Amino acid sequence: MLQRTKFKLTVYAVLLVIFLALLIWLAVFNAAQSRDYKRLSDMRLAQAELMDYFLQFNTFVVDECQTGSLLNFCQGRDGYASDLSAIIDPVNEGNFQYVVSDLSADNFRIDFSLEVGAGGLSAGNYALTVAGFGQATGE
Repeated sequence: MLQRTKFKLTVYAVLLVIFLALLIWLAVFNAAQSRDYKRLSDMRLAQAELMDYFLQFNTFVVDECQTGSLLNFCQGRDGYASDLSAIIDPVNEGNFQYVVSDLSADNFRIDFSLEVGAGGLSAGNYALTVAGFGQATGE
């Protein structure tokens, strides 16, 4: 009888450890997916801001914003109050930053990454352009 009780306790302990591991994994996955949805929301906001900027100045070239700089360093021009300075990646380190790859008269490109994927996009590197979201290429 004692051996049977030990076996039951061992089975319960193993099941408890498995359940806790799954619960922790689920919490981490949901946090990463939530950050990815925030990134997609930030990119839609950046696209709207840049389109508004284009309508006012007929160019996507933003003062103080060079290729390779972070999106939140872009300020605008001549009293234009841009919300780009408030758009910062939730993690904001390593690959998880919004980097300006191109701002020309008729196009822009902002590179960003997704951790686990969201909104129909899988994890990986992406670029936002005038046309919308696209898989980033090694240009």
